[in-house]
Amino acid sequence: MNELIRLAAIGFTGGMLALTVRRERPEFALLIALGTSAAILYSVVSSVGGVINELRSMIEGCGVDIKYFVICIRAAGIAYIAQFAAEILRDCGEGAIASKVEAAGKISILVLTLPVMRSLLEMCVKVVNTV
Repeated sequence: MNELIRLAAIGFTGGMLALTVRRERPEFALLIALGTSAAILYSVVSSVGGVINELRSMIEGCGVDIKYFVICIRAAGIAYIAQFAAEILRDCGEGAIASKVEAAGKISILVLTLPVMRSLLEMCVKVVNTV
């Protein structure tokens, strides 16, 4: 809870500072927004490692192949990075480019998950053939 309050305070402070500077120097407002976003992202990413390790141990305990877990984590990472980049681009007034970044993220996730889809289809075919 304290971490979330700290991150919200960083975001609020950076946002207010960017808003104050925006009229006089819009390029500095963008840099402030980028710096604030990077600080928040770094704080969040640094705490994700423990969660991933815990999830990995739970997956291994269930006997599921770890490669599927890795693919899911990578897909989530791609989604967050694409969303983060798109929001920054929208803040810069580049909505069209932001949409393209989001589309690229979705395509990247699709390409990344093809092995999982193949395995699922193979499993379905095996089940159907045994019936």
